[in-house]
Amino acid sequence: MACTAAFLGLGLVDSGRADDVTPPAKEWRSYCQSYLKAVEGDADASDLDVTYCLGVTKGLLSGLRVGAQLGALSFGSRLAVQHQLDADAIFKQFQQQDPSRLLGVCAPATATTPDFVRPVLAQLEKNPGDAERPIAEVFYEALSAAYPCR
Repeated sequence: MACTAAFLGLGLVDSGRADDVTPPAKEWRSYCQSYLKAVEGDADASDLDVTYCLGVTKGLLSGLRVGAQLGALSFGSRLAVQHQLDADAIFKQFQQQDPSRLLGVCAPATATTPDFVRPVLAQLEKNPGDAERPIAEVFYEALSAAYPCR
């Protein structure tokens, strides 16, 4: 029971509430500030903070990528049905698209986790009211502004 409560607090177990989909940005910010300190060589950074930041950040990046692909494919399928287009041809077109372009976040291929964390932290610094919003929303907005597709 104590273990489940601890995992609930970390967001690793779904409590069933709709607002638990992603943590508030302020929670992510506190852990990821510690993560960046660790990246910069601070030996006192908490392993738990680093692990939490990495887990949530990697999960958000994967979720955005997969979500963009699924959304685009769903939209393409709808167009194919509605306009009686060749569904196979549309599917092939979507397979050829870079998922980053579908999402609208075109970070360099060499981007590392800190390269994704820094612009989100900067956005939260510039817009303190965003701290109460779900991190997934703030994360996407910050990365699409930092790494627009050209």
